[in-house]
Amino acid sequence: MSATPEASTRRSKTIPLHKEQPRTRTKRAEFFRKLHRYVGIGALIFLSLLAVSGFLLNHPGLLGAPSERTFSFAVDPRDPQHLYRGTRSALYSSEDGGKTWTEVPMLFAAERAVDIAYAPDNPDHIYVVLEDLGLIRSTDGGIVWEQVGLGFMPLAEGIRLQRIGIGSTQNLNLWTSGGLLTSSNGGKTWASIAQSTKPGRDLYTIIHQIHTGYFFADWFVYLYDIAAWGLVGLSISGLIIWWRTRKRRLHRT
Repeated sequence: MSATPEASTRRSKTIPLHKEQPRTRTKRAEFFRKLHRYVGIGALIFLSLLAVSGFLLNHPGLLGAPSERTFSFAVDPRDPQHLYRGTRSALYSSEDGGKTWTEVPMLFAAERAVDIAYAPDNPDHIYVVLEDLGLIRSTDGGIVWEQVGLGFMPLAEGIRLQRIGIGSTQNLNLWTSGGLLTSSNGGKTWASIAQSTKPGRDLYTIIHQIHTGYFFADWFVYLYDIAAWGLVGLSISGLIIWWRTRKRRLHRT
């Protein structure tokens, strides 16, 4: 029995649709694979440039730039050849009266060390004020350094630490942009003695807090970490897809 003209027309119309649909999906998938690959490679290049430029900015001497601005300076009362100086990026020490300087090794960079002071009753106790990161000290003459708890994170609160006055190893006075803090037990607890007007956030503080995530909330920092690792994962997966595709093409040829 022969097919009617209507049936043959219906079949002729549906056949191209079945053939073109897989091709459309394949083209679309190929487009997104290419897009993912190029975005991944671009993100990897961006992250690499960001890491290298950040390293060079933290070590301007490698670029032939002049030495960093010195924020603070102190002399060991027992040895005039032993010096400390604080800069924007780190804390440095010299054992030869300032002829050569080496960065003081710590678990984290002592950025913006704005004040350095020795305890008058025990010079082994050295205190360093980090403008945005808090207060650190050494109780063994500068060999080991530890964080002194203040009960708050200066950068997160928009408060800048400025100067420290030491009456003894137990009596500490810390001046901040929000007022005076004092401790009578070596920094275990602090009391607010004088409050100035609530510090305003200047442009530097705002940009710094946005960059670190503290501008929004303390927990927002973790979102920044997730986003950073997401970019790293995207970069790696993009390279893997690109490499596999390249190998397949080379194998076919």
